[in-house]
Amino acid sequence: MRSLKLNYLNLSTNSCAALRGVFPRMATLREVVTRGNSLDDDCTRLLAQGLSDCKQIQLMDLSHNRISDNGLDVLVQSLPTSVDALLLSGNDITLVRHVLLLRFRVLSIVGNTLCPGGTRVIASSLANPECRLEDLHLYNCNIGDKGAATLADSLRNNQRLTYMSLENNNITDRGWNAFSSILCDASSINATYNSNHTLQSLGGYQIPQDVKMMLRLNQEQDKSRVAANKILQSHRHLDMRPLFGRGLGLLPYVVAWLDHFAKSRPDLKLSSIFEFVRAMPMKVTDGVVGTAKGEKRKLNS
Repeated sequence: MRSLKLNYLNLSTNSCAALRGVFPRMATLREVVTRGNSLDDDCTRLLAQGLSDCKQIQLMDLSHNRISDNGLDVLVQSLPTSVDALLLSGNDITLVRHVLLLRFRVLSIVGNTLCPGGTRVIASSLANPECRLEDLHLYNCNIGDKGAATLADSLRNNQRLTYMSLENNNITDRGWNAFSSILCDASSINATYNSNHTLQSLGGYQIPQDVKMMLRLNQEQDKSRVAANKILQSHRHLDMRPLFGRGLGLLPYVVAWLDHFAKSRPDLKLSSIFEFVRAMPMKVTDGVVGTAKGEKRKLNS
């Protein structure tokens, strides 16, 4: 059996207990969908226990039930590790306490009214290097501008999350603009290079144009090219001096990069080459050894 669907049956605790005895015989089960069954935390615990031996389950859809933070914690702790998509839209989740949300690739808590600190719980997982989340659905979750800023900051070093839906959360331009410096930090070339080049969509249609543009750039598969395009669009002048700190061996790549990516900005290309040439003698002079008259100069190895 690939999929088990038990929708809108109003399952009782006794029914869930009975299912717990049935699940172990469904070794090939891949999807469990129990939508709109008024499942509470006790039923959730029984279902999770019954599914513990079903090692091939990939998707668990428990949307439109009565699952709270306690039930979510049970699911995080007890579901088989094969489950990488958990759908909990329309439940009673508030994230009033810390819950690790690292293990899932897809998570939907659409329509759950989060407490004021709920976004910090999500942000904590997104900022964790072990977080596997790629698709995160937060439509209609009472996030607001402050919550949007918290989520944005958590993505500064995140290289996994591709899609995050934030529609219908009373987010104004102030909240959306918090993502601008995360997607393209223009404070320096290095900061732009190290910006988030992974996030591709925030959902919604009221996102400022500059944020939309950076999200579109992130859809390019070649992330080096994404970084280069952001640098070219954000910096009218490229200071080449920081590159010398990485050694002269990097310079041929810098020249090749300029030739490849700056074709549409000849002014930027010429000014960068000028800065490169102007900084080069200083580097060479600093590396000279053996200054006796007649002795051949050479660079430090």
